[in-house]
Amino acid sequence: MVTLTADGAEVGSAYTDSTGAFTAPVEFTRIEAGPHTVVAECGVRLTGTVDQVVTRSSGGQTSTLVILVFFVLAGIAVIRFP
Repeated sequence: MVTLTADGAEVGSAYTDSTGAFTAPVEFTRIEAGPHTVVAECGVRLTGTVDQVVTRSSGGQTSTLVILVFFVLAGIAVIRFP
């Protein structure tokens, strides 16, 4: 059994295969941008670094919808009133 921790919190676990290799998803409970050290302990202590990147959307979908509606209405006006 391998336990993965980062910043003192458990972020994953896995079982090793016969060669000692393992693959495990890492799930952070808090999103904090920057590098985080992940520690895997299974009798041996292994460390690695994961970079978390936080992105955000500025709500561009609303303005796109407004522009689309404008062009649809403009097209209808051109067709009805040549």
